[in-house]
Amino acid sequence: MKKLLDNMRIVLVGTLAPGNIGSTARAMKNMGISKLILVNPYGEVNEEAFRMATNAGNILQAAQKAGSLREAIAGAGYVFGTTARARRWRPFIFPPEMGEKAAGLIQNNQVALVFGPEDRGLSNEQLELCNEIVSIPAARGGKSLNLSHAVIIMCYEIYRAVQGRVAYDAPRLAPAGEVENMYDHMRSTLLEIGFINRQNPEHTLGSFRRILTRAGLAKEEVKLIRGVFRQLLWYIKKQKR
Repeated sequence: MKKLLDNMRIVLVGTLAPGNIGSTARAMKNMGISKLILVNPYGEVNEEAFRMATNAGNILQAAQKAGSLREAIAGAGYVFGTTARARRWRPFIFPPEMGEKAAGLIQNNQVALVFGPEDRGLSNEQLELCNEIVSIPAARGGKSLNLSHAVIIMCYEIYRAVQGRVAYDAPRLAPAGEVENMYDHMRSTLLEIGFINRQNPEHTLGSFRRILTRAGLAKEEVKLIRGVFRQLLWYIKKQKR
């Protein structure tokens, strides 16, 4: 089980309180997950963080830092983003479904689970980088959960699903870094032919993202799609000469 859980990574974006980083590490330790990535935290991993981590100080010491979410998830084949509120343009799943899916994927892939800042969560632009969105249901009138509480609920579902998992040959997916390079090619080509609005290219590109990344893309599929758009861009520029 530990080998499988080594393929999970928890990504915290713009965390406000060092104590919440420590509490997150403690939650991860309890569920056998050890890889933590911090994207532009507002505070340093300080004494308060280590105090809240209790016996999970080793996770804090080994935590990686990244300058952007795109950098943090570059090696992940599948990315789950979390949200506390419904988004009209993105359907979401609940933690048990996320756990089952993650348990299957981590057999052959790095999988990332991303949490946003405590006060506002992940932005729409950041959620666009995620394959799937997860939300924890709460009673009417309830506010969003504390960060570490949300983390342990999600990690528990992964841990539980891995325990009962029957091994099978899970697909090997393309790392998010390669997928984002593919979207860069798509954006350039679609801008060149005037298919998307230069003032807001991500609006239309987001629709392509939701179609193509719903199930995850294999490396060969990314190479194929990227090759098509690269060739289209070459042909368009040739015709304009």
